Amino acid sequence: MQPTVAPDIDGADDGSMAGVLKSWIRSFIRENLDDMLPAQVVSYDDASNRAVIKPLIMVGTTDGQKISRGSIPNIPVFRYGGGGFFIRFPIKPGDFGWLKANDRDVSLMFQRGGREDWPNTERLHSFSDAMFFPDTIKEWAISGADSEALVIQAIDGGAVLAISSDSVELRVGGQSLRISSDGLKHNGVNIGATHVHGNVETGPNVSGVPQ
Repeated sequence: MQPTVAPDIDGADDGSMAGVLKSWIRSFIRENLDDMLPAQVVSYDDASNRAVIKPLIMVGTTDGQKISRGSIPNIPVFRYGGGGFFIRFPIKPGDFGWLKANDRDVSLMFQRGGREDWPNTERLHSFSDAMFFPDTIKEWAISGADSEALVIQAIDGGAVLAISSDSVELRVGGQSLRISSDGLKHNGVNIGATHVHGNVETGPNVSGVPQ
């Protein structure tokens, strides 16, 4: 009977120098280099934009045990921004995202407020120099917006901002406000510069346009 080979091991490497080196390199990378893992927020400080982050992929021991990874403190949270503007998310404990390690130690760069500096240590690919990227991978659905629109919304669809090539629409709690080439409409009714008012006085007359 042929010996059983684990599925992730190339049988041609068994007992060879190449196999030994490959196994050593794989073990070194697994135990000494970090790259990216799914993770969740343990706690978050909005003033500093730093979080305690827990990776969600466990590690295994040689005797088959599954061990949770420890939480990592003081991780900066990614915010889209530029040109004097940014988008802020109200990060909450339990929020999902991705923990991504930098190639080198970036602590001095952060201390200088994002300016060029030297790596403070010889650390390589470590979650100590990571950034957390918030993400929503489940429990959401686009709420009635054009599939071609840029959408910013609450996950439950309670408030939606949809921007398309020819309109901007805001919807909250069953109310909608839409701006387009057709004018400004509230719940489908024109309330823009050309709208008129009925029944201002008894009879068929209507008021003029807004002043």
